[in-house]
Amino acid sequence: MSTDKKHDQTKTLDLRGLMCPEPVLRTKKILDQKPEGAVEVLVDSDINVMNLTRLANSLGLSLQSKQSDKGYVVVIESKRDSQESQESQKSKLSKESTITRTSRESETTNSKEQENHAGQTKKTSVVFIAKDTFGEGDREFSVNLLNVFLQTILQAGHRPQAILLANTGVRLMDPDSSIRKVLDDFKAEGVEVFACGLCVEFYGLKDKVKPEQITNMYAISEYLFSADKVISP
Repeated sequence: MSTDKKHDQTKTLDLRGLMCPEPVLRTKKILDQKPEGAVEVLVDSDINVMNLTRLANSLGLSLQSKQSDKGYVVVIESKRDSQESQESQKSKLSKESTITRTSRESETTNSKEQENHAGQTKKTSVVFIAKDTFGEGDREFSVNLLNVFLQTILQAGHRPQAILLANTGVRLMDPDSSIRKVLDDFKAEGVEVFACGLCVEFYGLKDKVKPEQITNMYAISEYLFSADKVISP
């Protein structure tokens, strides 16, 4: 397809002024329709750009963004045709290699398939924290109790897929928080730690939370519904 024709098929979404996660939800709705051309999205915050980047990555699409006088322009390109071509070529090569595959290679393949199956059946869990205390009661005690709870999980060797923070729970990401260190320790162990972007902005923590750790409510809900177990103190 020519560049001009692709440009003619570009769909533009002006999502400026919409509250998170609306830009992500509306963009995903269009991407789910598998458009032939690119999808150009106009948003007005860098948090929305990060959320769209995460969405594009999860869907295996390419993304380019640039800042303009009126906000940000994000272009998400569908690679369906290219992917289908690559998959067709891989399928052809796979069939050809099957003819000459040795017994040892077959055993190796079977072993890998068993490992993959075992990995697919592994149970996943996420920790969802929607406030900066463990339950109600004396605030200082409840904050310390939450710290003890997270330290216990870490020291017991449990590694959830992610720790998700929303509402006042995002305050735990503040460098001045006594709980920030244990969250960093989890991250060092390979656990994803994400904070709701809308909440981060509301509580004035945008400059204190790393951009790559800011997410949106759509992504949070996807984590919660795909997990086998959700733990919420």
